[in-house]
Amino acid sequence: MILSQNVIDLKENQIKLIKSGWGNETAEETIVESIVYDSDGYKVKGYIAKPVNIKGKIPLIIWNRGGSKNAGWIDEFLARGMFGELASWGYIVLASMYRQEDEFGGRDVNDVLNLIKLADEISECDSSKIGMEGWSRGGMMTYKALTLTDRIRCAVIISGLADLSRSMEHKSELSKVYDKLFGTNDSAEFRKRLEERSAVHFHNNINKETAVLLIHGTADSEVSHIDSKNMYERLSENGNDCRLELIEGGNHYLKKHREKVSELRRKWFKRFLK
Repeated sequence: MILSQNVIDLKENQIKLIKSGWGNETAEETIVESIVYDSDGYKVKGYIAKPVNIKGKIPLIIWNRGGSKNAGWIDEFLARGMFGELASWGYIVLASMYRQEDEFGGRDVNDVLNLIKLADEISECDSSKIGMEGWSRGGMMTYKALTLTDRIRCAVIISGLADLSRSMEHKSELSKVYDKLFGTNDSAEFRKRLEERSAVHFHNNINKETAVLLIHGTADSEVSHIDSKNMYERLSENGNDCRLELIEGGNHYLKKHREKVSELRRKWFKRFLK
């Protein structure tokens, strides 16, 4: 249930930045609203975006952010550009900022799944056609969600986290982040929690009917591109329609390859949702 929603109203100079960064269609032909919705009794912040002119029902994309708590938080300016761009491709977009009681892939995965319930309540949304996109930690959330629902036709995972033990070796300071979010003094239990969040260990439970596009930069210093290579191999063994796009020299955010990444995403969603 949506508890509140408010249209994002940017200043003129910000609108100009949206046009230069994401294009005129994003700025002029979409509307993005901030929302608060109920998720398991928690009031969770999120966003909804849609085209200004909608004829009939259109598909949905659920977008999963990276980071934890305030790190990776999407502010209203970024939401206007990022979610407006997806909406300009002809989709309803729903995104969660996750509950404050962040468990980094624990019960907070319900904040993603409960967006499907919201979609069923939106009159313009064809909730029989749902795609999902996740960046970094959002990739982990996507993998987890795909083990819990068969309603996602396709997914795009960019710089996706799939092996938390490797990520601690790749970037040592992440061990402190994991310990803070879901740590325990019991080392065996901590390893168990790492594996429960690592898709390389639960890939057999991912819905085999979901088509998955994996995009990763080979120079990613945050999450190793080996995570996506491993998941491509495992998902292919599962029988998923799966594609791997490694961006040579691309970093975690792939900013220098933005146009290519946007085109790959757009074509994947179009192929399976339209």
